[in-house]
Amino acid sequence: MKSLCRQFAGRTGMSEHLRALVSLPLDPGLILIATTFVALQDERHAADYDTSQSFTRFDVLRLIGDVQTVFDDWSRIRATPNAIVFLTALLLNRQWSRL
Repeated sequence: MKSLCRQFAGRTGMSEHLRALVSLPLDPGLILIATTFVALQDERHAADYDTSQSFTRFDVLRLIGDVQTVFDDWSRIRATPNAIVFLTALLLNRQWSRL
């Protein structure tokens, strides 16, 4: 999921399978969803494995707010063609990379 989200966030090049399926430009909401997933995954790893990391109440509330924002964005874009490609890619990305 993180690898795919990096592609949709523009942090890595999009695979040829995805480039053939998405319509550019991507909706900013979809980019934010992908970017937020990557950021939250990094935060989760820091919380789980970095014993020097601490989180304040403010930090946690900000992260929760970020999640609420992307849920709102998802509600708005979930039926768009690129959102459907995103969901499909979440299911099939590993299989596509083997082709």
